[in-house]
Amino acid sequence: MQKNNKIFLISEIHPQHGGDIDDLKTMALQSKMAGAHSVKLQLYDPVELQGNDIKSYCQISFEELINIKEYCDFIQIELFASAFDEERFQWCEDLNFNYHKVASRVANDSLIEKMVKTEKPCFISNGFNSSEFSWSKYENVKYFSCVPKYPTFLESLNLPKLFGPNENFQGFSDHTFGTTACFCAMARGAKYIEKHFTLSKGMQNNLEKAHLGSMDFRDLSLIKQFSLDVGHII
Repeated sequence: MQKNNKIFLISEIHPQHGGDIDDLKTMALQSKMAGAHSVKLQLYDPVELQGNDIKSYCQISFEELINIKEYCDFIQIELFASAFDEERFQWCEDLNFNYHKVASRVANDSLIEKMVKTEKPCFISNGFNSSEFSWSKYENVKYFSCVPKYPTFLESLNLPKLFGPNENFQGFSDHTFGTTACFCAMARGAKYIEKHFTLSKGMQNNLEKAHLGSMDFRDLSLIKQFSLDVGHII
């Protein structure tokens, strides 16, 4: 977790790995080298979440999660996940993840409550529930401003004017092109930045739509440097 004026950088490495665990590990390593504090996965059953098995190749099993966790521990980068159901939330608890993330499309109050009641830092992307801040009374909850479109155009962003402990949002989950939105969010006080990571923005296709709005190694390096520079000011 960030301390004082430091900004916590989260590199989202799922589903841009396209189901290849070796690519996922490479993304974790590059994220570490470029300065991210953590990498994040998405854990879900594609049929339950999307109503079909078109993206079943991106599904991560518990055994694979153990393997990924061991690798991230080896390269010394924090791993956590957005769990979309209670079974996968329990996986995160069994592996002693230090953070939990509620994705913008999750509207399961029972699941959210279980995450929050762990008293671990719990990040919630507002996404489809832009006016819902019912969990903000818990000190461990941090809301992320988010537009759940892949990619998001800057004119659709509606970035909060201020981020901070006394504001609705403390962090920013970014799906826009480039790094500008992240820079603006940090300049406005965001202490948590989450953005998808990709090995190549040219990998964009009809199934994997997050690549163009993702950061690559160079982008993350720039975001890291900006976070260090602005962190001394805000």
